[in-house]
Amino acid sequence: MNKNRNTLVALSVLGVLVLTGCQNAGAQSTASQQDVTASAPETVAAESAAMKMDSTKVAQMVDSTILAPEGLSLAKDNIRYKVGMADLNDNGSQEIMVVMQDPYFCGSGGCTAYLFDESGKTITRMTVVKTPVLLAESSHNGWKDFVVWSNRAYRVMKFDGKSYPSNPSTEPTVERDSEQKSAMAKVMATELYQQDGYELMPLESDILLEPFHRYHFTFKHYGDPDNRYVATVDMKSDTLDVDMVPLNE
Repeated sequence: MNKNRNTLVALSVLGVLVLTGCQNAGAQSTASQQDVTASAPETVAAESAAMKMDSTKVAQMVDSTILAPEGLSLAKDNIRYKVGMADLNDNGSQEIMVVMQDPYFCGSGGCTAYLFDESGKTITRMTVVKTPVLLAESSHNGWKDFVVWSNRAYRVMKFDGKSYPSNPSTEPTVERDSEQKSAMAKVMATELYQQDGYELMPLESDILLEPFHRYHFTFKHYGDPDNRYVATVDMKSDTLDVDMVPLNE
């Protein structure tokens, strides 16, 4: 499965199976990590170039703001991190979330994360952050809330007028388990799963700032032993898509 997928648009070139009665989401999420769906080659090329520019820009931010003060660099050190983008304050520009994945920046409670504005200025530095990082529908002081996993719970991060909290572990919690169970029930009710599906389980998404009400699951099928299936359920739009993925991926 494409790790940067952030829409519910089914792509036939990836072998997507759209289940009977399911709807495809027509609107894109606020977060910018997404598959490129285009009818013209020049559009695909433009989208790919933009994504490459974003990657270069983020790498420069990581190098100068996060790594250089520690005497590290992407060129000489094998530093891993995850990136997500979303327009949190509705100004037409995307803020950039970076969650470090290297042991140097992580401990038992989670990892260090940064939120940058489009110019590379640090909005917030956060500790003890674990994925998923989810985009909420609520807002405070003109900025969208987001939710992170910290201290064994989903924590709501609210903008106070200047920044978001630096320590998510003490922020208010929000419950997600009951909706996840409802989403799983939708997958279990599909014709595909009813016909010899098994080992259905939640799948953590690598997409940062994905919509709060979106869930991912994986399952196997006795009739197709060489592949596994990845189901994406959006409880807000009431849509469900299933991707077929080779077992060796």
